[in-house]
Amino acid sequence: MERIISGTDMKKVDEYTINEVGIPSLVLMERAAKSVADLIEETTDKNSEVIAIAGTGNNGADGVAVCRMLYIDGYNTCIYIMGNIDKATQEFKTQIEIAQKVGIEIKDASRLTRDEMDKKHVIVDSIFGVGLSRNVDGDYKKLIEAINQSKAKVYAVDIPSGLNADTGKVMGVAVKADYTVCFGELKLGAVLYPGADYCGKLSFDNIGFPDVSYKKCETVYKYHTSDDLKLIPKRPNYSNKGTYGKLLVIAGNKDITGAAFLCAKAAFRTGAGLVRIFTAKENREVIQKLLPEAMVNVYDTDDFDKKALDACIEWANVIAIGPGIGTGGIQKNMVEAVLESRKNTVIDADGINVISQNVKLKKMLHKNVILTPHLGEMARFENKTIDEIKDNLVKSAFNINYMYNANGILKDARSVAVTQDDIYINMTGNSGMATAGSGDVLTGIVAGLLAIGCNVENATTLAPYIHGIAGDLVATKMPKASIMATDIIEEIKNIMPQ
Repeated sequence: MERIISGTDMKKVDEYTINEVGIPSLVLMERAAKSVADLIEETTDKNSEVIAIAGTGNNGADGVAVCRMLYIDGYNTCIYIMGNIDKATQEFKTQIEIAQKVGIEIKDASRLTRDEMDKKHVIVDSIFGVGLSRNVDGDYKKLIEAINQSKAKVYAVDIPSGLNADTGKVMGVAVKADYTVCFGELKLGAVLYPGADYCGKLSFDNIGFPDVSYKKCETVYKYHTSDDLKLIPKRPNYSNKGTYGKLLVIAGNKDITGAAFLCAKAAFRTGAGLVRIFTAKENREVIQKLLPEAMVNVYDTDDFDKKALDACIEWANVIAIGPGIGTGGIQKNMVEAVLESRKNTVIDADGINVISQNVKLKKMLHKNVILTPHLGEMARFENKTIDEIKDNLVKSAFNINYMYNANGILKDARSVAVTQDDIYINMTGNSGMATAGSGDVLTGIVAGLLAIGCNVENATTLAPYIHGIAGDLVATKMPKASIMATDIIEEIKNIMPQ
């Protein structure tokens, strides 16, 4: 597990570290600059011409220090200042004075043309830092546009200039970097879209912030790494299929078969021992052929037998409901019966749509429920527009827990998983996963993790991580445009621990 924090909170961390812990600002600045300089040296040669385009704040001071370090190491460097140096921070003035003393040329960035940029190999972007809160305009806008049009390789200091470090929003215009080095932790605005598209290859360096400083953060977000797969329970040698859960998948109606198949197969690949599918009778033959490992119980849409559903619910210890079921009266009864059971439950797709239409069902949500909406389903659930959800992705996901006491995975290019205690942002996956059935696969993974003994919190946050890794593995074998949901399922077996 690693941390992500907002730009606003990072400023608090920085101030606490300097003012309360007592680590001087210039010490942190030297370490920050070295992390960027080291990256440039790793990815370029010393014949490269490097320019730092620096604002007059502390982000600009970082860029000046980067230029000085590279100059000392043998690079041909130059510093272009953007802004009124008389209003510069003391740290910036100190760094400029040092740069001048070692012999680096200082120029006015407002006179820098694109043609001049094209003659340089590397641009160090240190115009704005994490504090940007208004749209970029005037000469700054023209400068950033020229950077983006240049042929130079661009390295962003802490965050590309023009991005909102809290939201990832482009503030009118933003630098398109090839590399971005965040200081302390990854910034929320660098991992959320559209900001993530502007960062290029993203990395971070702690640069010396102590853990005590992070206690000043309002919210610390998290993301999983491969080490966290150890949270998945080990399979004991002495076990049987019942050891790994009895999963009931309520999915599919007479017009939709694939959702039930994809969800159930993904659960099997994740390790579920027993899977029973409850679906419309028209699906029995197809599912039994596609997935003979599953048990199949069916219902008649014209003569629904709730006793059959109740028996299946009684049998199960984990339930997944929603993919392809439809949104009529029968489906409302299904969802209500599942929620009444209070069992570990994953609700997706039409299951969420049914709840969205019924205040009583919303009130029945509980801490053992995991909702997995995409943006459209979340918009219906919250009675908002898709744009409102997209523009407030983290807050919308948080509301699943805050408003309804449930857990949730709000699916997007950066899915946000919320539990009773944490907010995780998934850093895996790719655009090839935007394909029919991909969400059904995720539902199956969540349910499979619950079946094999993961607690609700770990199942909620690990599932999108595993789902994304599977998609990334597929993308190494075929074009992203060709990826299908079944391809994602087949890579799960290469991720799960032995």
